Amino acid sequence: MVLLWKKQGDAEKKVSDSKQGKKQSRLKISELILSAKNLSFQVERLRRERFLSEKVVDLAEYRTLRKTQAVKAVLVIDDDRELEEPLSKALEKRGFRTLFATDAEKLAGIIEGNTFDLALVNPGLDWVDGFEFCQLIKGNQSLRGIPIILISPESGQPQIRKGFEAGCDEYLTKPFKLERLVRTIKYFLVNY
Repeated sequence: MVLLWKKQGDAEKKVSDSKQGKKQSRLKISELILSAKNLSFQVERLRRERFLSEKVVDLAEYRTLRKTQAVKAVLVIDDDRELEEPLSKALEKRGFRTLFATDAEKLAGIIEGNTFDLALVNPGLDWVDGFEFCQLIKGNQSLRGIPIILISPESGQPQIRKGFEAGCDEYLTKPFKLERLVRTIKYFLVNY
C-alpha cells in the first residue's frame, strides 16, 4: 500500500511537474513575446531618435538657396562688350544678377542651366534673331510672363513696330543712358 501510494504520489508529482513545466514554458513564451514587443518598441524608438537627430535640411544651405532664388536674373543677349561690365555692375548694385550671352553657345548654356526673370535682347545680331526669340518666349505658355526689352541701334518706326508685334514689352534705341536702361529693367522686374 505504501508502494502504491508512492507510485501514485510519483504520478501526481509527474503530473504536477508537467503542469508546472507547461506553465513555465507558457511563461517563457509570454516573456519572449513581451521581450519581442519590447525589442520592436526599442527599435522604433531608436529609428525615431536617429531620424530626429539627422539634418533634414541644412539651414545654411536653405538660406543660401533662398537668397539665390530671391535674386532676379536678367538675361542679356548682345555682343556689345562695352555694355557688359557697366550694366552688370549697375544691376548687381541694385540686387539683380546678370547673365550675358555674347554668342549662340553661351546662350544655349544659359538657357539650359539657369532661369531668368527678364530678357534684354539686341534684335540685330547675326547669331540669333531677336524678334524670333521674342516670339518664342511670348508664345510659350510658361514663359510668356517674362518681360522682354529690345535694344537696337535702329530707331525707325517699322523696326519698333516689328518689335512690339513680336511681343516685346519695351523697345529702347542705342545709344541710351545706362541709368535709363537700369530704371526700365528695375521697373519690369519689380512690377511684373
